[in-house]
Amino acid sequence: MLDLAKRDKLKSRLIKDLKKACGIASHYSGGYSGEFLDAQEFYQALKSAVEAFECGDDSQARDLWIWFAPTTAWDDFIGTEGLDLGNAIFGQLQAYIDKHCIKI
Repeated sequence: MLDLAKRDKLKSRLIKDLKKACGIASHYSGGYSGEFLDAQEFYQALKSAVEAFECGDDSQARDLWIWFAPTTAWDDFIGTEGLDLGNAIFGQLQAYIDKHCIKI
């Protein structure tokens, strides 16, 4: 089991990258991906999920994991500009989910 300092470090790094992703997503519009009719709808959902996750709502990790999985919402809306960041976030989310036994 992770001690509190390591868990906080993992979540802190993840939140930092998620906020960076929100900044990038805020500049996009149009498009379509699964449950989102356009990039701004995705951005609003992402921003809300990140805020809730930062405040301790670990259930948000499930949606975030789905949105950052390869070839899903993040890739559909952001494309190559966010490829490396999206892959990093997905890996961090997977580690966080595994360490906290969150069901996907």
